[in-house]
Amino acid sequence: MPKWYERYLPFVARGLEKQVEWLAGTLRKTLVSPEGGGTLSLDEIQPYVRLLLEDEGEERRRQLTGLLVGLDEEIVVQMLRAADIYDVTSLFGLLGRPTAGQAMVALGKPPPPYDKSPQLLTDRLFLAVHHKAPALMEEAVRLMRERGATPAHFEPAYGRFREMLMDQEILSSLFPKAKA
Repeated sequence: MPKWYERYLPFVARGLEKQVEWLAGTLRKTLVSPEGGGTLSLDEIQPYVRLLLEDEGEERRRQLTGLLVGLDEEIVVQMLRAADIYDVTSLFGLLGRPTAGQAMVALGKPPPPYDKSPQLLTDRLFLAVHHKAPALMEEAVRLMRERGATPAHFEPAYGRFREMLMDQEILSSLFPKAKA
């Protein structure tokens, strides 16, 4: 049973394990009651996801990867939904065993309308998913197309990304000693 003061302890003052535990509990409540009812919305959870991912130390990333592996898939999907597109690339990179559902949520994130370079942002997201699991990305794209769940920006951006991958393959075959 948690101590009474742990309930009121600010998120940033908690240890990494307690932060993930609090975030998972809050996201679990949004699954049970998606319309609200005393829980935080995904938009209200977004800053907590950003705070969780803020420290980029290698040891912390390794710990966070271990903690995320222990979470239910639905909780991780909710965490990806709550994160903005800037944080999804980092969060997806930390997933130990990503699933097609998680990749679909990540790939479906639209760039914000105020971003000065939405194509670059989308390319980074696609690259993060592709580097983590290329076959999973193909499966997620196929499922998104079958379900009609592709956002308006997706098809042109994905076509451009595929062309970039083909260009990279051609260049690496022409210049095998060059680094990508």
